[in-house]
Amino acid sequence: MFVLSTTHAQDIDTGTGFVGDGYYRIHNFATQRYVYVTDNKDYYDIARDEEDFQAIQLWKDAEKTISDPASVIYIEKIDNTTYDLTAQGTGVHSLTGYYVNVSEKSDHTYEVSATKAGVTKYLYDGKSGSAQQGTMSTSGRDVSYRRWIVDKIETDHSINYVGIKPTIELNGVYYQPFYAAFPFRAVSPDMHIYYVKDAAGSFALLQEIEGDIPAKTPVLIECASPNTTDNRIELLTSTTAKVRGNKLRGVYFCNGKRPERSRDAYKKFDAETMRLFTVANGKLILSNDAPDRINTIMVTDFEEYTGLIPADCLFANTSYFLADEFTPNTLELTDDPTSINGIAGQAKNNAKTGVYTVSGTLLRQSNDIQDLPSGLYIVGGRKIAIK
Repeated sequence: MFVLSTTHAQDIDTGTGFVGDGYYRIHNFATQRYVYVTDNKDYYDIARDEEDFQAIQLWKDAEKTISDPASVIYIEKIDNTTYDLTAQGTGVHSLTGYYVNVSEKSDHTYEVSATKAGVTKYLYDGKSGSAQQGTMSTSGRDVSYRRWIVDKIETDHSINYVGIKPTIELNGVYYQPFYAAFPFRAVSPDMHIYYVKDAAGSFALLQEIEGDIPAKTPVLIECASPNTTDNRIELLTSTTAKVRGNKLRGVYFCNGKRPERSRDAYKKFDAETMRLFTVANGKLILSNDAPDRINTIMVTDFEEYTGLIPADCLFANTSYFLADEFTPNTLELTDDPTSINGIAGQAKNNAKTGVYTVSGTLLRQSNDIQDLPSGLYIVGGRKIAIK
């Protein structure tokens, strides 16, 4: 079992400590590196002294944690002494086979250990020094590197909150594709959250979600400003809200360190089945262009990570449109249902009178498809692909 004990440090802010089931961030006492869950496959065998903690990464920079769901850890009490720590759809128990036992003592720094058959191992930040990235390990002698600070996430906190950092801008309006394991709601004014309800022709219909966003719901967030502090969300423990018919899908991870260990470490971009949110020609669109990883925060800000993220994978905690063989390369996003209904209705009404483009333009009065160039068409009210 994991055992958390505490030792006081007068000159260090040791956070709130554990104050009940909820969302927290955890960082190392000595290095100030934060815990991130970046994969859902780990291995730990205390009896054989074998470990693989590559799913748990440690990074500096409190500002970075604000907009990264990988740093959000939910602590759940299992019984009087047993707890589980979960994030990104996985947790300590599912990763290692162990629950966490919490024993709070005189301060709010925590030592994490596992004991089995008389053998005890502590959980350390295994890398000393000032590097941005650390390594989770059970090897170490310096007690300060096995102490962990636990801080509760609060919507109105100055730094320990969750805010959205937009990466898309169109005419002074900011957007961010988003996917997280926790339910939430927007609390900052002038934020709007959408899903893709339908698509027809060259249009995709955005539908705004009013109120709570269920866990594991891929969305597009319209932000109040480019600043995370103006785009705050409240994390919920549960909600009865539902979103039906969402055409978006989401991805949790982008952990280039271990694709050979986990097929879920990252998701490669597929131009045939994925459309990504972007801007082109003054419009918000979904496109089959590969993601531009040049501006990836982990590459530009953390040199040790350079080259470890494949160029053709999706960003972590992002949403995308699930395309099929009939989906155009680009879809213009609209919140006007008539853009969708008109195209669908036109194709239906003219189902027996000719060949149409997917945008509803009549090409032939008959249903003859001979000698048509490669592409997508509506013939007899049905989409077909000509190759």
